[in-house]
Amino acid sequence: MRRLTDERSRITRRQAIASGAAVSTSLFLAGCADDAEEDLPDDDDDTPDVEGQLNITQQVAPIEWDPVVANDAYSGQIYHTIYDGLYEYDVQTVDPQPKIAADTPEIERDGERFIIPLREEPEFHDGTPVTAEDVIHSFTAPVEEQTDNMPDFDMIEDAEAIDDHTVQFDLEFPYGAFETVTLATYIVNAEARQDDPEAFNLENPIGSGPYQFDQAEIGEFADVTLWEDYWDEPSQIPSIRWEPAEDDAGRVSRMLARETDVMEGIPPADWESIEAEDGISIEDTADTGVFYLAFNCQEGPTADPDVRRAVAYCHSTSAFVDDVIGEAGQNINYPVGPTIAEEWDFPVDEWNDMEYEFDPDRAQELLDNSDAIEEGDEIRFISPPDDLREQWCELVVDRLNEIGYGGRVDRLDWDTFTDTYQSGDADEFNVYSLGWTGGGDPDVYLYQLFHESQAGVNQGHFYESDEFHEKIVQARESVDMDERRELYIEVIEEILEEVVWIPGWNTLSAIAYDEDRVENVLPDTSTTTTPRMDLPDAALR
Repeated sequence: MRRLTDERSRITRRQAIASGAAVSTSLFLAGCADDAEEDLPDDDDDTPDVEGQLNITQQVAPIEWDPVVANDAYSGQIYHTIYDGLYEYDVQTVDPQPKIAADTPEIERDGERFIIPLREEPEFHDGTPVTAEDVIHSFTAPVEEQTDNMPDFDMIEDAEAIDDHTVQFDLEFPYGAFETVTLATYIVNAEARQDDPEAFNLENPIGSGPYQFDQAEIGEFADVTLWEDYWDEPSQIPSIRWEPAEDDAGRVSRMLARETDVMEGIPPADWESIEAEDGISIEDTADTGVFYLAFNCQEGPTADPDVRRAVAYCHSTSAFVDDVIGEAGQNINYPVGPTIAEEWDFPVDEWNDMEYEFDPDRAQELLDNSDAIEEGDEIRFISPPDDLREQWCELVVDRLNEIGYGGRVDRLDWDTFTDTYQSGDADEFNVYSLGWTGGGDPDVYLYQLFHESQAGVNQGHFYESDEFHEKIVQARESVDMDERRELYIEVIEEILEEVVWIPGWNTLSAIAYDEDRVENVLPDTSTTTTPRMDLPDAALR
């Protein structure tokens, strides 16, 4: 979840093509889209507004446009309109369907070979056809360039273009999530990207999706425009503008004042008041994400599992979730999304019963008996710029202070936060709070957030246990669901027993929208594609 520097410049897509000038998309944005007001239809006009612009307010600013390197949910909200996937999930499901692919894959060699036919119709925004070489580049570049997305692709041993419209992937092992997760990858224009990867990421992304990148102004907005020559059934919305408002109150006030058409990131405390507002509706669906506290298990006081247990005893996570999240989410004491846990028939009731209850006496006893910490020592928590996660950290610190052990919470900007937790440096942090969008398979959570290969990348706990990591790999390299399930149960139980994490909650994926302006715009199962803007029924009133 990288964040770029906050330089200020403005460039349109046409200017970028003409001059090669740069636009940074570190969009820590907080503006509004008053220019679109001239195009608003009369209230009684129910036809789609062909001249109109949909305005979306985001919870966090996006940072880049290239799916090969991008690893944050809020950039994905924009680039999912620019690119088509080889396969794409049906709305509000984790069921992948062919998109650029012409059919389901032919699977050979006991799950180690996938042969995929491609449609002939798809074209990129520059008019060039989508070919097997573009698909191969989209799947191999994350490994060749060692991007944060490498774990989704590093099982690919060989990728071959059988012809312009047939791709063959040979895997090092039969990766159980290849069909459900890896094949749902966005396809980039290989030639354009290889000519100048940085410009492709920050200035002129070229996909084959329903929208083209138009313009962006750092700290203000990002615009896309409907591609008139889209090869598939297009959306009915001519253009979209995204504007971040990372302050909860600011985001809500924009929605209530009708200064935006759609808002994602509904603060739980404001859910009821927004829903009660005439003319504003909330749509929600199950989400695959998880929020958590993770401990520095490598060094410092929290390298002692009893210190970690004491922190867990310092508060009740379930009470915090009930009080603060309410009906907008649910407490979960396991590190995968509830929909995935249900699909895999995981013993979630048993795991929820393992949650630590508030017991300050037991917490103090564990800390008093630990050689890793002395009375008055500080346990340092770091939080990203998010009110809920900061509030969770502050609750635990308050309770630590009450029993004679110090704590502090540092709320950091995303760039500093990411660098800090990836460092594993106990002088900089002992506990961090984060979230993960998840996906359609347990591997997306357990390999990327717990395996040792991801230390300093997607995880900063640096937890060490040879058998633990071997089980994660064994499950990753199996296509036997029963075997994988048993391995994952053992892994998750160790996470809970050793308190590598304190799992927190799963929120509903939700949007608020202006009923007089919007129809058929839906939240999706992931923050990355919420709201889902590639649907042909989506329209402005």
